[in-house]
Amino acid sequence: MNHDLVSTLFREFRKLPICDPHTHVPWDKPCALHLGDLLGYHYYTELANSSRGEPVKLPDDPDERIDYVWPHLPKLRGTVQFDWMMGISEIFFEIPRGDWWSKPKHEIVSRAQKVIRDGSYVQRVFERSNVTKVYLTNQFDEDLSRLKDRRLVPCLRTDDLVFNAATAKMVERLDACTKLKSGKSLKEFDKALTMVFDRFAEWKMGYAAVGLPPGFAVEPVKAKVAEKLLKRLADGKKFDREQKFTWASFMVDRLAQQCARVNAPFCLMAGADRGVYEHGVPAGQDLFSCDGNLRGYDGLLNKYPQVRFPMMVVSDTAGLELVTEGWIRHNVYPFSHWWYANNPEDIRREVRRRLDVLPRNKFIGFHSDGYSLEFVLPKFNTFRLQLALVLSQKIEESRIAGSDVTEPLTVEAAVALAEKIMLKNPDEILGVK
Repeated sequence: MNHDLVSTLFREFRKLPICDPHTHVPWDKPCALHLGDLLGYHYYTELANSSRGEPVKLPDDPDERIDYVWPHLPKLRGTVQFDWMMGISEIFFEIPRGDWWSKPKHEIVSRAQKVIRDGSYVQRVFERSNVTKVYLTNQFDEDLSRLKDRRLVPCLRTDDLVFNAATAKMVERLDACTKLKSGKSLKEFDKALTMVFDRFAEWKMGYAAVGLPPGFAVEPVKAKVAEKLLKRLADGKKFDREQKFTWASFMVDRLAQQCARVNAPFCLMAGADRGVYEHGVPAGQDLFSCDGNLRGYDGLLNKYPQVRFPMMVVSDTAGLELVTEGWIRHNVYPFSHWWYANNPEDIRREVRRRLDVLPRNKFIGFHSDGYSLEFVLPKFNTFRLQLALVLSQKIEESRIAGSDVTEPLTVEAAVALAEKIMLKNPDEILGVK
């Protein structure tokens, strides 16, 4: 490692503003209201649950959530997840990392709460993070008419229309937000879906997104079959497994149609296997399958060549497959590093894969997936460091090999490349055009 070169690149990358293309930040309260909202983030509750050796139910009260996690923090030292919390502590709370081990819990909590309660706290987080744009996660029946902050970009999460349609009372909620009878017929259902997409398009949404399980395949579904399933939903009946997957295939195709109509991207978040661990904390019950693949989307990607498909995957095997999809398909864009792939080792591998074989406009560098604005900066700093390591290696390789072997790369060109994948590509790929 060339220490000076990595340090120079990392320092330059930290000067860049942040566009975060995927988060779960609430539009009406983007920052935490309590330290328990941060330590209660699923990364910490699931690690605490795992390290204690027996499953313990997660409490709802934020103070009790701190107590749930606090005794297990020493076991989390050295993890990237804990480093994110320490970044929040040092940058926003001005509490040094060492104080967490040398001061009592009540003092740390009190100092953090004093900062959080300050009226300028949200502005402080925005300014110190240098965040210019944050893409949100919004349900189809959310009312975002009061969202006026242009830094916050609505994104339509469609899981409750697809795999959760029965349990999420989709028809009832669609009727309430559209004032239609969406369960009456496919024609009425399409009207309701059109109203939802038109509303989000007016709000300048970034994209529609759906989470899909390992090995899922989008198969053609006849209208008569879909009509029967819609009637079942309207009657409040549940689906068996086959019906659930048939409806999901139908809906993914319908959603792609709508994205084509309003010229919005359709983000496919592929490979998360939901609800595997029944003793896990909320959001800490899901795993992935290493033998899952993306070939089940061939028909969808071929059918809608006009739709941009940013794609996220979870496993390293799917990461290689995603790179090849982005390599040959004009409408597939590898999208950041999702979930279990969001750690330093995997980030370095995937960034290098993408830089080596993809056009520079074909992938989006990073997203935080944060549930509070505070997590954006420390997570991006993790990515910036890994990007500095990868690009410093490419600079050194270009110096050693010469231009007859590899493209010469300078520090200035590396900074421009970082700006391209972290700032320019999201603006060019995402959004209603």
